[in-house]
Amino acid sequence: MIAEVELYESPSKESNSDRYGELVSNQCICCYKPMKESEVKMVHMNTRWKAMHNSIKDEKDAEINGYKSQGFFPIGNSCAKKMPKEFIHQ
Repeated sequence: MIAEVELYESPSKESNSDRYGELVSNQCICCYKPMKESEVKMVHMNTRWKAMHNSIKDEKDAEINGYKSQGFFPIGNSCAKKMPKEFIHQ
Protein backbone atom coordinates (compact mmCIF):
# COMPACT_ATOMS: atom_id res chain seq x y z
CA MET A 1 0.00 0.00 0.00
CA ILE A 2 1.25 3.46 -0.87
CA ALA A 3 0.82 5.52 2.29
CA GLU A 4 1.55 9.02 0.96
CA VAL A 5 1.31 10.97 -2.32
CA GLU A 6 2.10 14.46 -3.54
CA LEU A 7 -0.74 16.91 -3.03
CA TYR A 8 -2.24 18.11 -6.32
CA GLU A 9 -1.48 21.79 -6.90
CA SER A 10 -3.71 23.63 -9.33
CA PRO A 11 -2.02 25.84 -11.92
CA SER A 12 -4.50 28.57 -10.89
CA LYS A 13 -3.54 28.45 -7.19
CA GLU A 14 -1.40 31.60 -7.30
CA SER A 15 -3.94 33.68 -9.23
CA ASN A 16 -6.74 32.45 -6.93
CA SER A 17 -4.60 33.36 -3.92
CA ASP A 18 -4.25 36.90 -5.31
CA ARG A 19 -7.98 37.04 -6.08
CA TYR A 20 -9.43 35.54 -2.87
CA GLY A 21 -6.60 35.87 -0.36
CA GLU A 22 -6.31 33.28 2.37
CA LEU A 23 -9.67 32.57 3.95
CA VAL A 24 -10.10 31.03 7.37
CA SER A 25 -12.20 28.06 6.23
CA ASN A 26 -13.82 26.41 3.23
CA GLN A 27 -11.01 27.26 0.86
CA CYS A 28 -9.44 24.47 -1.20
CA ILE A 29 -5.81 23.89 -0.23
CA CYS A 30 -4.97 22.91 -3.82
CA CYS A 31 -6.44 25.86 -5.74
CA TYR A 32 -7.46 28.42 -3.07
CA LYS A 33 -11.00 28.70 -4.41
CA PRO A 34 -13.72 29.22 -1.80
CA MET A 35 -16.06 26.24 -1.44
CA LYS A 36 -19.61 25.60 -0.33
CA GLU A 37 -19.89 23.49 2.82
CA SER A 38 -21.37 20.63 0.78
CA GLU A 39 -18.28 20.53 -1.48
CA VAL A 40 -15.69 20.15 1.27
CA LYS A 41 -13.65 16.97 1.45
CA MET A 42 -10.42 16.64 3.43
CA VAL A 43 -6.83 15.55 2.93
CA HIS A 44 -4.67 14.46 5.87
CA MET A 45 -1.21 15.96 5.43
CA ASN A 46 2.03 14.93 7.08
CA THR A 47 4.96 17.18 7.97
CA ARG A 48 6.62 16.35 4.62
CA TRP A 49 3.54 18.04 3.07
CA LYS A 50 2.31 14.83 1.46
CA ALA A 51 -1.25 13.54 1.59
CA MET A 52 -1.60 10.38 3.66
CA HIS A 53 -3.76 7.37 2.79
CA ASN A 54 -7.33 7.64 4.11
CA SER A 55 -6.72 4.67 6.42
CA ILE A 56 -4.52 7.06 8.45
CA LYS A 57 -7.29 8.79 10.37
CA ASP A 58 -5.52 10.52 13.27
CA GLU A 59 -2.15 11.41 14.80
CA LYS A 60 -1.81 7.96 16.39
CA ASP A 61 -2.34 6.25 13.01
CA ALA A 62 0.22 8.62 11.46
CA GLU A 63 2.82 7.77 14.11
CA ILE A 64 2.21 4.03 13.71
CA ASN A 65 2.95 4.48 10.00
CA GLY A 66 6.11 6.55 10.64
CA TYR A 67 4.64 10.01 9.96
CA LYS A 68 3.87 13.13 11.91
CA SER A 69 0.47 14.64 11.20
CA GLN A 70 0.22 18.22 9.96
CA GLY A 71 -3.57 17.98 10.24
CA PHE A 72 -6.54 17.89 7.88
CA PHE A 73 -7.02 20.45 5.13
CA PRO A 74 -10.06 21.13 2.91
CA ILE A 75 -10.04 20.12 -0.73
CA GLY A 76 -12.78 20.86 -3.28
CA ASN A 77 -14.51 18.36 -5.55
CA SER A 78 -12.66 19.30 -8.74
CA CYS A 79 -9.21 19.11 -7.11
CA ALA A 80 -10.12 15.90 -5.24
CA LYS A 81 -10.80 14.26 -8.63
CA LYS A 82 -7.15 14.87 -9.54
CA MET A 83 -5.91 12.88 -6.55
CA PRO A 84 -6.16 9.12 -5.95
CA LYS A 85 -9.46 8.48 -4.17
CA GLU A 86 -7.66 6.53 -1.41
CA PHE A 87 -6.19 9.83 -0.17
CA ILE A 88 -9.44 11.77 0.17
CA HIS A 89 -11.34 11.77 3.47
CA GLN A 90 -15.10 12.18 3.02
